[in-house]
Amino acid sequence: MFTSFTNVASAQSNNIEIARLKQIHKLLDYRFLGGFYGFEKLFFQTVSYPDQARENCTLGIMIASFTVTCDGRIENIKIRNSLGKQLDNEVGKFLKATQGHWNPCQDKKFTHFEIPIQFTLKGTETDSTAAALVYEGGSAGYTCYPDSYYLKKAKQALEKGKGKKAQTYLETLIHRNPYETSYYKMLEQAMRSSGKKDKKKHKHKK
Repeated sequence: MFTSFTNVASAQSNNIEIARLKQIHKLLDYRFLGGFYGFEKLFFQTVSYPDQARENCTLGIMIASFTVTCDGRIENIKIRNSLGKQLDNEVGKFLKATQGHWNPCQDKKFTHFEIPIQFTLKGTETDSTAAALVYEGGSAGYTCYPDSYYLKKAKQALEKGKGKKAQTYLETLIHRNPYETSYYKMLEQAMRSSGKKDKKKHKHKK
């Protein structure tokens, strides 16, 4: 039976995602009072989806990176793949609210956390398999473009040699799912295409 490279890559990606989420669940079950589901419950009690972010169709997966020392102190909070100040602040507020909810530990290997947190909107098609926590906000009041729209536009721009235009669409897709490796490969292609055009412009100027 023939299996395409795309299907193999997709299966490998799914396996990696499953392993990553299992590890997050296991670590939170050990360190957080109430385990992963206690952590999730506090998240939904603390976080809101700002109206402006919803109205701007701001959605995607941010990665909350932080350390919880073995005696329960939260340190080194960082937000990777930022979704903007408003949503970053909501997650920062939540992480501070977890203070005092951590079990002690004896080994530093149980102190570092990287939690993928997704904000998405009802009715908008986007990949939700890579996030440990998913907040689905109400509709923006109109239809936000699905992932497939940006992917189609990126491919069309690449085919036409419009690297900079493709970059814009791909950056949106990376914000929506920073774990999808195919987006980075396409982004490299777009940057190379854009670089070639810039070189041609400089030659004409001379």
